[in-house]
Parts: sequence; structure tokens; C-alpha cells
Amino acid sequence: MRKFLWMVAVGALVLAMAAPAMALDFKFSSANRFRIMSVDGIGAETTTVTTSPFAKSTTNQRNQGDARFRPYFIVSDDNNNVQSHLRLEIGDVVFGDTSVASPGGSSGGKVGADGVNVETKSAFIDIALPFGIPARLRGGIQPYFLPKGLLVDDDGSGIRLYGEVKPFKYDFWWLAANERQNAGTQTVGSLTVGPANDDIDFYAARIDMPVAPALNPYVYGVFRHGTSVTTNQGSDSSEGGWFGAGSVGAFGIVKYDVDFVIGSDGPYFADAVDERRGWVLDGGVEAPVGPAALGLRAMYATGDKDTTVTKSEDFPALRRGDGSTMSSYTVSGNSQLFWDSAGSGLFQGGYTGTPANTWTLGGYVSYNPVKALNLKLDYFYIGAPKKATNFFTGKSRIAQEIALVATYQLWTGTKAVAIAGWLIPPGTGGDTAGTELKTAQAFSFVVQHDF
Repeated sequence: MRKFLWMVAVGALVLAMAAPAMALDFKFSSANRFRIMSVDGIGAETTTVTTSPFAKSTTNQRNQGDARFRPYFIVSDDNNNVQSHLRLEIGDVVFGDTSVASPGGSSGGKVGADGVNVETKSAFIDIALPFGIPARLRGGIQPYFLPKGLLVDDDGSGIRLYGEVKPFKYDFWWLAANERQNAGTQTVGSLTVGPANDDIDFYAARIDMPVAPALNPYVYGVFRHGTSVTTNQGSDSSEGGWFGAGSVGAFGIVKYDVDFVIGSDGPYFADAVDERRGWVLDGGVEAPVGPAALGLRAMYATGDKDTTVTKSEDFPALRRGDGSTMSSYTVSGNSQLFWDSAGSGLFQGGYTGTPANTWTLGGYVSYNPVKALNLKLDYFYIGAPKKATNFFTGKSRIAQEIALVATYQLWTGTKAVAIAGWLIPPGTGGDTAGTELKTAQAFSFVVQHDF
């Protein structure tokens, strides 16, 4: 018996030594930000000029500090065949004057620091397909992005297939968004959620076709489908479609980018509009001049021709069922300050997350007096193509934006950013005679530590 057990032990040891051991690669990184800011005149535009954030009679000031931490964990096998990703956010922890809601919400930061926001930004598995198939499959909570955030730059739960067959790159995904309406079966915080609400689906395909340094075109399409589950949501279904095309590249020292998107969407569950149908064109060029870079940018997005309730010519944003947009578009290529710069880590909470009914034309100068310091000056004209529902409420006139941004690299992975900006409205505003408008302004100081 003893001999038999000895043979079993030796056999088990041989098998253990013969079996390949799995080596795991663990990576950790984090994006951390602390910001203080003072703003006035920033907020959502309203349909009445007297309650506009531009009106001098409107109290819309905010002086506060906030912090955001995004730890990121990645575990993969030694051949990188399987990856597990987890990204958390302890975010928008605010202290100071929060009488005006902070962009992205606000909580915590007061005595006791209770109510701190903790959320899951990403939690997914990414696997390489077997048999040499040039593709990877990713499933779970993950970020979705299309060029410039014109349609989507958001987190969602879904599945994604992507890869490369040279010279082409491809990306296909199916994302399900929680509608967050009234028919759910469970209440989480202030939201009612549940299986009955998970009925908004987005399907997308993107193909990149790099040809040469001067020409790197791409095309993509998105289809949105949703089904209402109760009569109080205004419609039994909601469908939309978008097609986009663009290119980036360089002709010698001159870099360029251009994007065109056309789409139609509706009806929305939380909106009386039956259909939105419109388009947007965005592009720019940049060229170095000694230690500086000069850039010119322009954008035009269609707006509503009139005030009819059921139809709108606004460029349609990709929306969840609750009507909120899934984009983070910043007018003119993330250059301008007073627009929705979610994700920039500098200043959030401008006027729009979609370019609907907006045109802009202007440029910037970026200058490096020393390697660690970058100074940037923006100057743009901004207007609305159509009178109806524009962000100056009823008048298709022109505003001006001036912004100064200084970025200093303190250490590797750590930078300090100082921002000052002004959005100057076009005199007295809207159709309300005598309403005096004020200049919106923002001052911000940010420390960003990424490792």
C-alpha cells in the first residue's frame, strides 16, 4: 500500500511539472484630478431669455472645489489571450458653494465626507478568438466612442467584436442602455430600474481604412432601437439611424481632420418630438510655426426651422430613453472652453453635449516657451443657424469666446492647468425687449496626476 501511494505521489508530481503554469500579468494605473473653479453664467440654456444663464437677473454662480479618482486594474494571461478589466470612479466629490448643481452631480466632501460617489466605469472581459482569427471579443461594462464624441462617448453594457485585417481595422458593437423610465421593478437611489427598462439597443459598425499619412478615412453607422413598455412614455417604439464619415492626416507639416454625420431619430420616450433629422460638418487644420502651432476650425450643425412640436431639423444626438445624450461633443475639436468638455479633465459643464443648431468659426495659437509649459489662446465666433430654440433664445446672433489655457508639466505624469475664459453674448438678448445679458466667465485651476 505504501508503495502504491508513493507511486501515486510521484505520478502527481510528474504531471504537475509537465502541465504549463499560467503566468498572470497585473497592471494598475489611475487618473486622479483635483480642481477648484469659479464660474458665472454657466448652465443649461432655457426657452425664456429672462431665465437664461446669460440674463443678469439670473443667479448662476458657482465657487467650488472637486476631486475625481479613477483607479484601473487589468489582469491578463502571459499570452494576452484573456484580459479582465476593472475601472472604478470615486468622482465629483464636491466642497464649496454647490447651490448650482455641479457638472456630473455632486456629493460628499463636507464634514464627515459621507455620500461619496463610487461607480463602476468599466468591468469587462476581453478575449482573443482561437484558430488565428484576427479578432477580439469584449463583453461587459465598457466605454464606447465614435470620432469627436459627436454621437457617443459613454459607458454602456454590451458586447464588442474588433480587430485588424491589414490595412483595415474594424469594430462592431451591440450596446444596451437602461431607459430609466417609470416601468422598472426596482428603485436604486432616485432612479427606477429593472428588466422592463432595458429596452434601448444600439448597434454600430466602424471601418478604418488607412491609405497614407495624408489620408486615413473611416466610415461608421449606428442604428438605435427601443420599445416602450408603458403608455406614459409617449410611443410604442423609437428608432434612429446615423451615418458618419471622416478622415485625419497630414500634408507635410499641416495636419487636418474632417467629419460629416447625418442622422434621423425619434420619437423619444421622454420627448414630444416625433422626429429629428439633420447633419453636422466639423473640421480643422493645424500647422507649426517655430515653437508655436496655429489652428483654424469650423463647424456647422443644422437647427430647427420653426417651432413645430412634432418635427425638428436639429442634428439628432444619440440619446438614451430618458432623453439624455450619450455624446461628449466639444464644439470645434475639443478646443473651445464653454461647451460640454466631459472627459477633458479641465472644465466641465458648458452649454451642450450635441452640436445641434450651432455654427462656430475661429482658431487658436498654441505656444511652448519652454518644454514643460504650453500656453494656448482660443478665439471663436459662435452662432445659431436657426432662430428657433437657439442657445441665445430667439435671436440668430453671434457671440464671441476667448479662452486662455496654461499647462505646466510638474513631474512625469503630473501637470497643473490654469484656465480663464469668457463667452460674450450678443448684446441684449432674445425676443424679450430690455433683457440685459451678462458675459459668462470661468476661472479654473486643475492638478492632474496620471500613472
